[in-house]
Amino acid sequence: MARCSLLTGLALNKFAGQFLGNFLKIRHSHLSWLLVSPDALRRGWLGWVLSGAVTRTGGLEIVWAGLVDELAGRAALLVFCGEDAVAKLSAAVGSVRDAGSLAAMLGEGMLSVAEPGADVLADLEKFAAAQNGALSLPVAAGIERSLVLVKPDNFHFPGTRPGAVIDVFARTGLVPVALKVHYMSVAQGMDFYGPVLDALTERFGPEKGRDHWENIVEFMSGSRPSAVPESDHARPGTRKILALVFEGPDAIGKIRAVLGPTDPAKAPPGTIRKEFGTSMMINAAHASDAPENAAREIGIVQVADNSLKRFVESAASSA
Repeated sequence: MARCSLLTGLALNKFAGQFLGNFLKIRHSHLSWLLVSPDALRRGWLGWVLSGAVTRTGGLEIVWAGLVDELAGRAALLVFCGEDAVAKLSAAVGSVRDAGSLAAMLGEGMLSVAEPGADVLADLEKFAAAQNGALSLPVAAGIERSLVLVKPDNFHFPGTRPGAVIDVFARTGLVPVALKVHYMSVAQGMDFYGPVLDALTERFGPEKGRDHWENIVEFMSGSRPSAVPESDHARPGTRKILALVFEGPDAIGKIRAVLGPTDPAKAPPGTIRKEFGTSMMINAAHASDAPENAAREIGIVQVADNSLKRFVESAASSA
């Protein structure tokens, strides 16, 4: 399973040739896809579907996520990796006639999935032609965008937590306009949490403040800045993150309300950080606190640079 993560995190960047040896190559049979319909996405079922797909398949790993245009609107495409991924995911989704299946619980037309015998890469190539580029459009008057990061502590083992976190954000009624499976580099972590360094330095002093800040970057990327040569700072990290961009009126406030304060001990019941957080750093999710910070953070995480075409090309060349 680890090689699935490494393929996704490393194959889509200029460092791919240094990492993708024979051990990291992936067979086509290890990939499958699940499409969450525009209607299901609008109803806030994305998190529930993600949880169900992982737990009902014995822990298939999500390796790519994004939005594609369908006739009925914007749909969410989830790509999974693991042994017999097509058969397992197809069985989990089932049909509306299969009692207890994901399809039966959501209803007709809510989900589509690769069927046994399908050419998964060919399917993904077709989806790539319809990949959604909503972030390239300007934000309309009265509308805000908020970046949400489902943090690495949710991915320590395959389970329901990433989907459960997304479920809470769905309470806002906001619909994601972008999705990305991301591996934050040390450089991105330093840039993303750059504004925090001054506050930590002021509170704890230069040495302890820097140490706390490096702990945050390490938690998000997998490496401490001081322990990694500067020439390697741009390499993708080893910690999985799921990035989402929500858009709508008062998106910042709505998202922050269900997220809760940084300290889980001070968070109200039912908020994400109260339910899933364990400390001020390991607190399940991040959300932008202002529109200008959302724009800055979306750029750092490069949510718009999430090419399904490039993912397919990498998977095909490494098979």
